[in-house]
Amino acid sequence: MKRKIVFAVLVLGLVFGGWTPGAEAKEKTGGEKSYHEVSNFTGGRYEGTKEEGGLALDPGSAMREKDAAGKYNGGTYYYGRWTAPVHAVSFEEAIASWQAVTPKGTWMEVELKARTKKGWTKWYSMGVWHEHDQPFQRHSVRGQGDRDGYVAVDTLKLKKSATAVRARVTLFTEDLSQTPVLRSYGIAFSKGKDKPGRVPSRGATPALDVPMRSQMVYPDGGEVWCSPTSTSMVMAYWANVTGNRDWDQRVPEVVEGVWDYVYDGGGNWPFNTAYAASKGLEGKVVRLSSLAEVERWVRAEVPVIISLGYKEGELTGSPIPSSPGHLLVIRGFDDKGNVLTNDPAGPSNESVRITYDRGEMERLWLEHSNGTVYLIHPRGWKTPDLR
Repeated sequence: MKRKIVFAVLVLGLVFGGWTPGAEAKEKTGGEKSYHEVSNFTGGRYEGTKEEGGLALDPGSAMREKDAAGKYNGGTYYYGRWTAPVHAVSFEEAIASWQAVTPKGTWMEVELKARTKKGWTKWYSMGVWHEHDQPFQRHSVRGQGDRDGYVAVDTLKLKKSATAVRARVTLFTEDLSQTPVLRSYGIAFSKGKDKPGRVPSRGATPALDVPMRSQMVYPDGGEVWCSPTSTSMVMAYWANVTGNRDWDQRVPEVVEGVWDYVYDGGGNWPFNTAYAASKGLEGKVVRLSSLAEVERWVRAEVPVIISLGYKEGELTGSPIPSSPGHLLVIRGFDDKGNVLTNDPAGPSNESVRITYDRGEMERLWLEHSNGTVYLIHPRGWKTPDLR
């Protein structure tokens, strides 16, 4: 009897618009995933930083340094750090993303360290970020591999499972009258992989009217612009929903704003969400466990960008036969649970709307990126809980 009552409440909530974020129980899909977000910095250790509308440099205690290694601006800069308290979590991989504003001449770096059975690892850099490409080119950090793990562009991959993490954020400036401001950061943790097909569709969702944009209409590199094109489409969607035209960014503008000059590509996951956040949106990289979780976000009217990979013949209807890594926008689900997308690989803007088989897409997404998504939406938008 209890099961029938719970089911009836859920159905009534969906039918009459009373759906509440996080109301559905998390199904067992094989992997372990969680998301930890920090927007209040009072519990951490300040060194040359302070809380002022977010985490900012403190001009009175910021430290001065010369970039002898050439990692940053090649000259003199000021910096301050904030180190988070220990966060207990079991994980093998971690992806950091952040919401920040970096005026010209400023930048920031996020680092993570993990606690394993052998003790604490070193600090791993998760990226050196700024939004203006000045005074040097933004970049991920190569060559960090050691006995404990390594960073694959934007993902910390440990060789053994960890039981805790610490984050450290360093803010930089060339001029103490200017400071970057970090609003928040989040870390997506995962251990093992989820199995596709474990959670059924909950039925059709709204088909969100995401503007159609193709990466293929740009002859000078567009064939590898799937990530910034997807980000551009979602930002333009929110521009239409809210009337904020500043969020309608042309694809080449987004490419320029997310490009990772060490990776030499526009597919650095947190750089894409950080770009959206620099324009005033909320942007985060998260790992989900099933397309049923994506459905929850679409019902909240949030289009979801996913990362997948496939060999020839694995993704029926794809405009390109295969891809070792591709991103597209999920804008809805039909009554069979199949996936309504804006796939930037379409040869023209008008051809990007493609419906994909649910089973194929869920498998290729979970196997390739372990359920990695970009979640981009206005601040304060009512969204599902991240667990």
